[in-house]
Amino acid sequence: MEIRLPTLHATELFGAAFARSLARIHPGAFLLYGGLGAGKTTLTRALVSRLPGAAEAEIASPSFTICNIYCTVPAVHHYDLYRLPPGSGNDALEDSLETPGVLTLVEWSEHLAEQLLPPDGLQGALRLVAEDADNGQPNLRILSLTPLGPKGSAFLQELAAQLSAHEE
Repeated sequence: MEIRLPTLHATELFGAAFARSLARIHPGAFLLYGGLGAGKTTLTRALVSRLPGAAEAEIASPSFTICNIYCTVPAVHHYDLYRLPPGSGNDALEDSLETPGVLTLVEWSEHLAEQLLPPDGLQGALRLVAEDADNGQPNLRILSLTPLGPKGSAFLQELAAQLSAHEE
């Protein structure tokens, strides 16, 4: 599934649909891929900010701390593997991926050790495809979503339903 995110507002609407879907079906993990400036942290902020309990969360990139834990419903463990070498992982991340009821959201998932890839979840690849010629600011991102396992497939179907229901 490909989703166009031409504005911050579109990204926020996607985050709201993701949160509504998460209330119905839990995919387990959301693995984000994309280069610097692709919008991974912006997308994470849009998603987490729509979950119950988010008013208390300071949603930011955990580039230096590696992990931020948001006491939302469900709890979100937000990892950023940018500063780790490819093939990385750690015990906390491994535990998070195995903890039922926790959404483990991983930025720079391409750095994740292959043996840690979860059997269920959702992969999201963000890419910048256009810039505003007047100010050089990004204005169109494409999010390509790929399910992992049966939970990922069920979640993606629910997300598609949420997105189409709110387009009308």
